[in-house]
Amino acid sequence: MSELAPLESLLPAGPLPYLLGDGEGDKLVLFDQLFTLLTTSPQTTGQFDAFITEGRPGRPVPPHFHAETHETFFVLEGAIRLWIDDRQGNRETRILEAGGFGFVPKDTIHSYRIERTGKIFGVTSAGFTDFFRAVARPTAKPGIPEEAEFHIPAPEVFGAEGAKHDVHFVHGYELFD
Repeated sequence: MSELAPLESLLPAGPLPYLLGDGEGDKLVLFDQLFTLLTTSPQTTGQFDAFITEGRPGRPVPPHFHAETHETFFVLEGAIRLWIDDRQGNRETRILEAGGFGFVPKDTIHSYRIERTGKIFGVTSAGFTDFFRAVARPTAKPGIPEEAEFHIPAPEVFGAEGAKHDVHFVHGYELFD
């Protein structure tokens, strides 16, 4: 666990029933977005993670893939552009608005960019949010971070933690229209 990780999680240490209100959960700032962890591997006995991402229009997340992790994008508010490339000739990009859904299976290169201020609900294979804990900055503040609150991890930390947590960046990959 990184020195950036919260010392105490608001989530239970094991598979116990619990309820969260709007904005509750473990909050982490990564780049210009807030990630609120709702449930992670310890609560689901290694089955899945679920989180909310909030942000304003900005830059795309660096293109990457996960060798073992499936990822979902369900747009609750606003809009995102999602790029997907299964490296077998299936490449697509689309703007997903509120109610839109994207599924990215493991081994698929992908990226997203927030197009209109909003929220995304994500579900992944268990353990994926350990990457967020390793590279993001904990916060108690709900909502989209202001510029002074952005957290840009050092590239060497981002790459090293990515390698440990099944986030494989594809350097030089150009996003397409």
